Amino acid sequence: MNRIARMWRTLVPPRGSVARPSDRLQGGLLALGVLLALVALPAAASVGSETFARQQAQSAQELAERTLVTATLLADGPEINVNSRTGSLGGGAPTDATWVLPDGTRRVGQVVADEGTLKGHRLDVWVDRDGTPVDPPLSSAAVVIDAAGVGLGLWLAALILLAVAYRLSVFSLDRFRYARWQQEWFADQDRKTRS
Repeated sequence: MNRIARMWRTLVPPRGSVARPSDRLQGGLLALGVLLALVALPAAASVGSETFARQQAQSAQELAERTLVTATLLADGPEINVNSRTGSLGGGAPTDATWVLPDGTRRVGQVVADEGTLKGHRLDVWVDRDGTPVDPPLSSAAVVIDAAGVGLGLWLAALILLAVAYRLSVFSLDRFRYARWQQEWFADQDRKTRS
């Protein structure tokens, strides 16, 4: 609570206070920073919304062009390889397989099979219109997460930038105030030694 009261007094020095012009400038910079943070919020939301619309169209296009088929492995997948340091399994590897397209055409090619899969194992594979295996289409959950991440990330970046700019300006104002206090102290000391 004490911090909020101090920030408020910095922002709006009370009447009759001994606030210096640099204190009032610091209060003005704080008010400007808060205002810019509030303005950055709808701007970041707009960019996030644009990202959502663009990726939603991309997802719809990919869903229209890709089909999920079931592939059957013609050979064993890669051997299980455990990393001795982390204890984790490695990734998959291209393995010969066959699959049937929606029009009944049979295809033979390579699909990514997990380690330890055996010949005859069936797995789901996304294919394009030509029947070539492709990456899965962009899901609607990924679209929402990407758009929210972009919007939130931009707003947080703006907040960090504003906070750093405010702290640098306060640092500069403090150095200016300390220099003024030192000049006033030396002037007061000279006055005392002359009297």
